[in-house]
Amino acid sequence: MKKKMLFVYNPMAGKEQIRGYLSDIIQIFCKAEFEVTIVATSGPGEATEIVAGKGSDYDYIVCSGGDGTMNEVAGGVMQLSNHPVIGYIPAGTVNDFASTLRIPKMMPEAAELITKGDIFSCDLGKFNDRYFTYVAGFGAFTEVSYQTPQDLKNALGKTAYFVEALKHIAEIKPHHMKIEYDDGAIEDEFLLGLVSNSESVSGYKAYSLQEIKMDDGLFEALFIRNIKNPLELQMILNALLTKKLDAEQMCLIRTKHLHIVSDDDVQWTLDGEDGGWFDEVTIDNVYHAIQIMCDYDEVQTVAEQIGEEE
Repeated sequence: MKKKMLFVYNPMAGKEQIRGYLSDIIQIFCKAEFEVTIVATSGPGEATEIVAGKGSDYDYIVCSGGDGTMNEVAGGVMQLSNHPVIGYIPAGTVNDFASTLRIPKMMPEAAELITKGDIFSCDLGKFNDRYFTYVAGFGAFTEVSYQTPQDLKNALGKTAYFVEALKHIAEIKPHHMKIEYDDGAIEDEFLLGLVSNSESVSGYKAYSLQEIKMDDGLFEALFIRNIKNPLELQMILNALLTKKLDAEQMCLIRTKHLHIVSDDDVQWTLDGEDGGWFDEVTIDNVYHAIQIMCDYDEVQTVAEQIGEEE
């Protein structure tokens, strides 16, 4: 009996590259004896609606697009009583989530992986009543991905995020926050916060893959306190460049739960998309929330190689 697949794709993601590969991708799925239903999205939030409305009728739900499309599909799957297996064909500008799972950048190779790979139980993040696949963040640089025009993303790729960040860095203000987590609490003024389940955020690899486990029930949460002078700024930049996140103005936490209260409304981003303004948020790691196709041996091999280099 053929397995039923719902294939949801964003035709505008990245440089609209799926237009040149769509026929090859569908042929790969059909050869693997999938019965494929194809749906193209036309606007924000539509992938979630499609998956939540139709997903229960399928064994596999495959999406192609950027991290935002993957976020929407995961959110739709979490509304279903039984979770189909997810496949991801990255087609966005940065694709942080796919990078951490070592999903191939070439679209036909990613499609082949869905037919031959391993089912991996992956954690998700829950941000109040919404889900995210790899990062919830606020402050410096995190607003950039949804403020950057799509044509600039297409033209400059990852560089676009940092070009846009330089325009806005003077506008960033710190937020006074109390952050409660599994093992304690901190209170201070913070310029940036990243609660992630990924080695890469906006293309920047903040951690070694050896430190990141997407199935351990824990986040890696990085908070940067307010920077008061050029010396502190240089210390932060050096820490980010060397990935030794031990500068005095940095707080690195491993936790499954956070409760964050701020004195004012803070703008958050979820997987590179606008997450809204809040003065209080609860963030939880949902252990083994989804099943997604990847090459588990490849992920393990890369982690071992990084460990040997370090």
